Amino acid sequence: MSSESTSSINDSSSRPLNVAIIGGGIGGLSLLIGLLHNANLNVIKPHIYEAAAKFSEIGAGVGFGPNAIESMRVVSPEFQQRFFAMATDADPEVVNGVEVPVWNEMRMGMDGKSEKCPLKAGDVITKVCFSAWKKNVHRAHFLDEMVSMLPGGTGEGFVTFGKRCTDIQDGEGGKGVVIKFADGMEAEADAVIGCDGVKSRVRPILLRKIGDEEGINPRFSGKYAYRGLIPIDEAVATIGDVAKRSHMWYGYDGHFVCFPFDGKWESQDWVLPATVEEALEDFVDWPDNIRKMVQSLQKPDKWMLFEHPPAKSYCDEAGKICLLGDCAHASTPHHGAGAGMAIEDSAVLSRLLGALEQPDPRALAAAFRSYDTARRVRTQKLVTTSRDAALLYEFQTPGILDDIEKVRKNVQERLRWIWDLDVEQHCMEAVNRLKEEVKLL
Repeated sequence: MSSESTSSINDSSSRPLNVAIIGGGIGGLSLLIGLLHNANLNVIKPHIYEAAAKFSEIGAGVGFGPNAIESMRVVSPEFQQRFFAMATDADPEVVNGVEVPVWNEMRMGMDGKSEKCPLKAGDVITKVCFSAWKKNVHRAHFLDEMVSMLPGGTGEGFVTFGKRCTDIQDGEGGKGVVIKFADGMEAEADAVIGCDGVKSRVRPILLRKIGDEEGINPRFSGKYAYRGLIPIDEAVATIGDVAKRSHMWYGYDGHFVCFPFDGKWESQDWVLPATVEEALEDFVDWPDNIRKMVQSLQKPDKWMLFEHPPAKSYCDEAGKICLLGDCAHASTPHHGAGAGMAIEDSAVLSRLLGALEQPDPRALAAAFRSYDTARRVRTQKLVTTSRDAALLYEFQTPGILDDIEKVRKNVQERLRWIWDLDVEQHCMEAVNRLKEEVKLL
């Protein structure tokens, strides 16, 4: 068996703490960018180990709310500026004489079926406005921009590809960790931060270590989605100019989401292949215009929607393993906030690690604990509320169903706790908590 070592894990006081980031998606790259911007490289030396042969992202478009956009600034002001340069504009709406950006427009996808829902197919239910004028980007283009921010434009010296993590063990004498990879290589580090998504290898290793067997495996949410692209001209011809705006159609036991972006579809082997005919069967009761949209889908895939049960902690007490992004709190996509939460995680954790003044493993463990305290309740709430959102969109929420006034009220309120986060204050509270604990070391 061959071996690869980032550095000796002994005598940490004389060298930076080596922090291995497992996974190079939006979460892992955000964290690396944040550490390069916020941390002292004489204290923290980060390195990404990515399983693929290059950086790549699954899916087509992704949207970001105000909380995520502000988190980009905390990660790195350049990160935020690059997002502004490539993201699509939110649609304007005049509310009380003031023009505000619209996050999403909700419409009826079919005629209402009760006295409490007198709306017809195509009627507007409500429009949800927020405080950011930029929102949607193509995932692959977004990732490319992030990569271009790394040293040399590629991350040379900070990234190793073709390294699929299979195990993490304590280092010699209990110091640091040894990361084992599928190709037989090994790497030593002082700590590992898992950023390897819903199918994470790092998550089960940590949760078994802390005695949390129930939180290990992702669970099926009971929902699935068909995803594909439709040329904008075809969409406009089918449903009109509404195709040029982000919008959602509510329906009984199903919903339909549409948003425009500039990009191309990248097929992925791990999702289930689907046919237009299969999708049409699920939309059999929907109006002709929606069925025509489904019929126009190019290369549709069927995505089983999974989520993580709540973990007891995002780190171990010794500060050797920590979780970030979908690895920690994978949620269904119904709030469109999963990627944004990963960037929030990166903002907080990079600020915490940036606050370390000495390469002390005890301080690193304290930083992980402060991160867990700051992030776990908020991110696990997203998992629950995102699942609940799907019930709302499909008139399945107990006590609400298709009572359209209750639906409107719920829609207008349910995203505010996500968007209205004071990211700077959130980070400051975590750093202050860390500083207080470090004083006691």
